[in-house]
Amino acid sequence: MKLTRKEREKLRKNQEIIEASIKVFSEKGFYEATMHDIANAVEMGVGTLYQYFKSKDDLYYNAILYKLSEFNGFYEEKLRNKQGYLEILSAMITAWIEYFGVNNDFFAIVFTEWINVKKVFARKLKKHLTNDFTEKYNEITKLLEQAQHDGEIKDTVNSGIVSSMIFGAVQQIIHRGVITKETFPPAFVAENVLSILSSGILKAK
Repeated sequence: MKLTRKEREKLRKNQEIIEASIKVFSEKGFYEATMHDIANAVEMGVGTLYQYFKSKDDLYYNAILYKLSEFNGFYEEKLRNKQGYLEILSAMITAWIEYFGVNNDFFAIVFTEWINVKKVFARKLKKHLTNDFTEKYNEITKLLEQAQHDGEIKDTVNSGIVSSMIFGAVQQIIHRGVITKETFPPAFVAENVLSILSSGILKAK
């Protein structure tokens, strides 16, 4: 359904506020940031800001959903037209490392200041993150199962365990980047992770 001009304007303003809040949260942290800070960043009155978002927690919640949606679009684009399980896995890992590396200041707020968010929003965020985690974990598992079916991976390998190893390795590298600011080139990470795993799961030629 086509949006009206008023609806398009409201949507544009919502996005503008969220992007401004991301910058403020990244610079000040959730606890120190105020609605006045965000209103100033977006150049509007704080009363007007409250017409769009009911509270700082509400805005924080929507900012994270916005970044997750942005990541998923980025992730899908990276996987477009990829073929073969190794090429697809490499694209998956590269997408995670590249996106979270560029946005690690914001996601540091997600990892380190979760306790400061009101419980109702924390529960909702946990549900979204868990669903997203499960979906991507299942994608890897199904990909590995297909590779097993095609005879590329040993029958004795448990696809769920391998999927957990890949996911765990990537998450640890992302967390390390957030905490220490130490980063690795995304393609380098994918190459190393897959090289280590492949030596143990590929059938001998």
